[in-house]
Amino acid sequence: MRVVSDDGDTLARLDTIIRDTSRTTVLAGSVDEGMITYVTRSALWGFPDYTTVAHRDGRIVLYGRARFGKSDLGVNAKRLDGWLAQL
Repeated sequence: MRVVSDDGDTLARLDTIIRDTSRTTVLAGSVDEGMITYVTRSALWGFPDYTTVAHRDGRIVLYGRARFGKSDLGVNAKRLDGWLAQL
């Protein structure tokens, strides 16, 4: 999980960055709704990881998690950090 300040258009800018990520699609939500869940599939096996990005109390909360299994070996944290670095 990561939390960042919202400057008014942070969610929209993150949405653009995330949609440009390979093997990533929108599962539910929208910028207008204030919450979006994405699915990113692994390159080799196509396993899904879910990421939810939401506007809450003047902040943007990003929560990445593996859909299956007990460990993602840090892949989701690295993905979140990469998106925030592009922001």
